[in-house]
Amino acid sequence: MTAEKKTLYDYLTEDNTVRYEAIDSENTVVDELTSQTLREQSLRLAAALRKVAQPGDRVIIPPLEGLDFERAFFATIGAGMIAVPLPKMPQVASNKLRRVESVLGDCDAKVIISSDEEASLVMEKTGIVNVDPALARADDAEEPMEPVERDPDEIVLLQYTSGSTGDPKGVEISQANLIINQQEMGARCEVKPTTDIVCWLPSYHDMGLCSMVILPLLTGARVVKIPTGDFIRRPLLWLEAMSGREDVWSAAPDFAYRNCLQALQRASSFSVDLSGWRFAGNASEPVRESTMRNFEKAMAPFGFPSTAFHPGYGLAESTVCVSVNPPDTGRTVLYCDPEKLAQGSVVEVDPSSDKAPIVGCGRPIPDSDVVIMDPDKDVILGENQVGELCVAGRSNARGYWKKPELSQQTFGTRVNGRSYLRTGDIAFIREGEIFICSRKKDLIIFGGENYFPSDVEGDVSERVPELSRAVIAAFQESNGDVIVAFESPADVEEEEELERLCREVIRAASRSYPGKLHAVALRRGLIPRTTSGKVQRSRCRDMLADGSITPSCMWPERK
Repeated sequence: MTAEKKTLYDYLTEDNTVRYEAIDSENTVVDELTSQTLREQSLRLAAALRKVAQPGDRVIIPPLEGLDFERAFFATIGAGMIAVPLPKMPQVASNKLRRVESVLGDCDAKVIISSDEEASLVMEKTGIVNVDPALARADDAEEPMEPVERDPDEIVLLQYTSGSTGDPKGVEISQANLIINQQEMGARCEVKPTTDIVCWLPSYHDMGLCSMVILPLLTGARVVKIPTGDFIRRPLLWLEAMSGREDVWSAAPDFAYRNCLQALQRASSFSVDLSGWRFAGNASEPVRESTMRNFEKAMAPFGFPSTAFHPGYGLAESTVCVSVNPPDTGRTVLYCDPEKLAQGSVVEVDPSSDKAPIVGCGRPIPDSDVVIMDPDKDVILGENQVGELCVAGRSNARGYWKKPELSQQTFGTRVNGRSYLRTGDIAFIREGEIFICSRKKDLIIFGGENYFPSDVEGDVSERVPELSRAVIAAFQESNGDVIVAFESPADVEEEEELERLCREVIRAASRSYPGKLHAVALRRGLIPRTTSGKVQRSRCRDMLADGSITPSCMWPERK
C-alpha cells in the first residue's frame, strides 16, 4: 500500500514501544502511550463520540491535559468525524468568545471533547455536546470500535487560521496531506526511531499538532510533550527537557528562542547538556539572524551545536512544511541592497555594509514545487526576482471550509497544467533556497516601489537595544504615512524616555524606508498577534485608528 493510500490508523500498530510522553513542570513523566494503547483508547473514545454525533460532523478539541489531545484527535478520525483544534475556551464574558463563536458557527460543530469547566459553560451557551476525554481510559469505557473506513483524501482536520492579515478560515486538510507532508519533512530532517521530539507548541497550532501527533506516528520517534503554559511561565524547562538526550529534534517560532535568552539572563544558576540537540527548527514567524546568533553564543557553553539551527517555511494551507534544509547544513544569510529589492531584484552587498540580513528558509521538500510568481499575474518569475511565493504539490489543502470564492483565489491558480497555492508571501529563490521578504498585503509602497515592513522592524530591533526582543509592527496608513508601533519595556514609563525611544525608532526605521514615519509606543501585549505569534499589522493599524488601543506616546505627534 502506497503512503498516499494509507490512513493514519494504518500506522497505529501493535507496537508496545512508548511513542508519546507528557511531562510536567518538574520534568516528570505524567502520561505515556504506546501505539497499541493509543489505538485502543482512542477507539474507545470514538465509540463514545458515535453515540452523540455522526461521521462527517465537526469535533472541537481544545488543549487537554497530558496526552488527552492525542487520544481525542485519533478518536475523532476513528469515528469518521472532522477534528477542529482550538485554543483553550475563553470565559463566557471574554471578548475572545466572539472569535470562538464565529469559528463554531462557521464549522457548525456538534461536539467538544473537554473536561474543562469553562468549556462546559461555553458549550452550554452554544448548545454543543460535551464528551469527556477520560472516557478513553475509564474502567467502564466503551468497547473499542473499528475505525470508520474513509478515503485518505477526505477531510479529517479543519485547521483554523486567522493569518497575519485576515479573518479566521478553516483549512481543509486530509489524511493524505498529513501523511505525505510529515513523511517528507521527517525524511528531510532525518527524524528516526531513535529521535526524541521535544515540543511545547500548542495543539491548535499547525506545527504543534504535526510535531506532537503526526510526526512521531510516521517516523517511529518519541515525542516529549511539555505543557504550553509551563513553557510560557518558565522557558528554560524546554531546554531542561532536552538535556542529555542523544538525538533531539525540536522546532519553535523565533520568539521562543528569545524568551529562553531572557530567562537565562534572569537565572541565578543553570546547567544542561544540549549537545544532542541535532535539529533546532525556527519557523512560523519571521526568522531573525540576530536571535539565532545570540542563542548560539549563549548556549555554546552548554554544548549547543553550531550547525543545529535550521530555519524553515510553511503554512497551514500546505499542511505545515514547505521548505527546510537537512541536518548539518549551515544556514544561508544574505545581505541585499534594499533599493534593488524594492524594485523586485536581488543584488547582494558586502556584509560589512550594515544592511539588514535575510535568512534562507531552506529548500522545498521533494513533493513541493515552489515558484515565484508576479503578484498580480499568473506568470512565473526567475531566480533572484522578487514576487509571490506559490506552491504546488500533494501537501496542499483543497480549500477553505465553505468559502469557494476565497478557495479559488488562493488555491486555483493554474500554470503549465499545475494548480498552485498563492501563499500571499513575498519572496525570492536563490540557488534553490527560499528567502521570505514580507506578506503581500503588508507591503509598504512609496514612490511606486515596494518596501518590506520586516526590514523596517528588523532595523529597529537591531539598532534600538531596549527593543531587541520587543514586539514591533510597521504598516502604512491610507494617507501614505508609515507607523512603526512597538511595545515599550515595562521599566520605561516616563514621557521623556518614551519620546526618546520613539526618536530612536524613527532613526533606525529610516534606514529601510525613505518616506514619512511615525513611531508609536504601546504597553506590552497590545500589538495583536495570531495564535501562532505572528504580528497582525493591518489589525494593529485598524485598532489604532478606531481607538481600540491607545498609544503611550507618538512621535512626531499628529498635526
